[in-house]
Amino acid sequence: MSIAQLLAHHDPALTTFELDVPDQWKQGRTVYGGLSSGLCLQAALPHANGRPLRSAMINFVGPSAGLLTVEAEKLREGRTACSVRARLSGEAGIGVETVFTFAGERESAYQMNAPRMPERATAPDAGTETLTFPDGAPVFTRNFEFVWAGGGVPFTQSEKPVIRMWVRHADPAARDMSIALLTLGDALAPALAPLLSAPTPLSSMTWMVDFLTDAPQTRDGWWLLESRADHVRGGFSTQDMTIWNTDGECVAKGRQMVTVFG
Repeated sequence: MSIAQLLAHHDPALTTFELDVPDQWKQGRTVYGGLSSGLCLQAALPHANGRPLRSAMINFVGPSAGLLTVEAEKLREGRTACSVRARLSGEAGIGVETVFTFAGERESAYQMNAPRMPERATAPDAGTETLTFPDGAPVFTRNFEFVWAGGGVPFTQSEKPVIRMWVRHADPAARDMSIALLTLGDALAPALAPLLSAPTPLSSMTWMVDFLTDAPQTRDGWWLLESRADHVRGGFSTQDMTIWNTDGECVAKGRQMVTVFG
């Protein structure tokens, strides 16, 4: 069940709603973090009054399971931006707490371009073979298509704490949804995974994403995702995250804290 099917009968004007997410969107005992973040965004959108999403601050508080309740409230709206808080709760209590900032571009005398995508990261075409993950991979990955684009291979004791893949929603109907990009933005394994010798429990704690354009666009639903760890110690890892479109334009920059159980 894709996000398009999951929200097929959802009223987009609702800022509070309930949803039972199927197991195919699970990551261990909880709902995949990209989807839970996307559902929070879905509840926040009616408060934005048409302003584009500029920034998301996401805190994964606890496991999200069972019948989920998503609710959003406007914190403040000014001339430049609108801030909205959204929360997802399940049978175990609060699962995700978020704050979204909606703000459109405006004229400015100051400009600096974001980094272009790596030269060798050629966008997939109709003949490109997608990855097949081994047994034991998180079930939520079946909702996406992946194409390898460089970096280290998870759980191979590589010296490269970087993962880079092209990712898109498997269901074409999901690719143009307003929550599509945020939902797939956390689809990669944590960037420290290549450093490890075997699968180890890993869990995202916080995630911040800044969107660099009002309306990110790409071809055929493909986005290039890169996660790059810069510190691993004491059971925690921090990483930078970048998203490019098929034209090589950087559309989002992120930062994440991951906890390592091992």
